[in-house]
Amino acid sequence: MAEPLDQPTFRLIKSQRGGDKLPENGYMFGVQRRIGDVTHWLCEQRGVCKARVHTKGMVIVKRTNEHFHGPDEQAAGCCEAKAGMKRKARESQDSTYHIVGESLQTASEGTAAKLPKLDSLKQTIQRQRTSVLAAPAQPTLAELALPAVYQQTAKEEQFLLYDSGADDVHRFLIFATQHNLGMLQRSKIRLADAPSRRHLPLHPGVCGAWTLCRR
Repeated sequence: MAEPLDQPTFRLIKSQRGGDKLPENGYMFGVQRRIGDVTHWLCEQRGVCKARVHTKGMVIVKRTNEHFHGPDEQAAGCCEAKAGMKRKARESQDSTYHIVGESLQTASEGTAAKLPKLDSLKQTIQRQRTSVLAAPAQPTLAELALPAVYQQTAKEEQFLLYDSGADDVHRFLIFATQHNLGMLQRSKIRLADAPSRRHLPLHPGVCGAWTLCRR
């Protein structure tokens, strides 16, 4: 028997494989099929539970069958917490420790206890960040547009110190930190090199400056 609804809205989270999941009242649903603009969701306890939800747009329009098991708020909360960490890893420049710490602070005690170990969470965040920050295809210098994240070091120090601009036919960019420049300035030994055209065919003008220092 379909349950009459007052058209509640919902939000989706992403599965480990990037698919959609629907958390609802402590239960988790996966996509069964899509017919036009209506999505049919089946309880994740497949083979055991036949509870289904139908959605249209971002509104739940129908529920059918009762769950054969109780809700698991912690499991649903765990999925939502991990999805939130992945989203922040993709969309922000917050450190891994900050993302994990913030998520643990907002999670319930039961959800926090069910989350993977810290090292596993850190690896998940770093994988998400790596997939987003994968190096782009090599453009020409005139086409080059560096996202802000490529202009800083992992410690959030400014790394792109100078860019003569896309309008400069001899455009050049200087990458270094202020600490690097200070070491170079103080050193009595300075070296320079440039990669071969075989290694950087589109940017043969790339060169580096080096210095020797004692630790």
